[in-house]
Amino acid sequence: MDDSGTDTEADGLLLRWREGRLDAFELFTAVRGAMYQGARRGIHSITSAVPDPRDVEEAVCEAFEQLRKKDPADVSSVTGLAKMIALRRGQDIGRGVVREREGIKGFLADPVAMAAVKFHDDDARAAEEDERVVALAKGCLGFLTGEQRDLVVETIMGEELLSDWAFRNGKTHQAASRQRRRAIEAIRRCVESKRSRGTTGWEAAQ
Repeated sequence: MDDSGTDTEADGLLLRWREGRLDAFELFTAVRGAMYQGARRGIHSITSAVPDPRDVEEAVCEAFEQLRKKDPADVSSVTGLAKMIALRRGQDIGRGVVREREGIKGFLADPVAMAAVKFHDDDARAAEEDERVVALAKGCLGFLTGEQRDLVVETIMGEELLSDWAFRNGKTHQAASRQRRRAIEAIRRCVESKRSRGTTGWEAAQ
């Protein structure tokens, strides 16, 4: 049995889960706070830094998928187990962050690598180009399916979490993530095509 404490949920959360009366959305809503707390603590315990919200979300989504695979008969506390799993996934992600950080430090310490890096001082020109690319990308939204467009608008241009969008549309986090990657890739190809033809941001939006 999972050693995660005793179930003290007042609304009989564990009992409803065991009896099959708890769907995925209700389960996630019930344990969401505990999982985010555990994920943040897990990442911070490894990195000693304020966790990136995207890393926290990734840890929570991975932890929830793992939680759903558990046999409720072997669970003594739903929220306790959810928090523990999220903490461990957070630690895993934290270790990845540390490895990436060390890799960047190694790159910056390499004079040969640094010699190949070119810095541009013309910030105004760079900002203008960024605005043009954003305008082109918005113009390319029309080439996406309705669902892909909603996914990009809500989770990239908006503030909706990918996990919340997935639940709202009846998809797993992994499926929504793959769909978003495909949509971003389609936008990228569209932008590159328009840039190669010299299309302006205003023309792309028409």
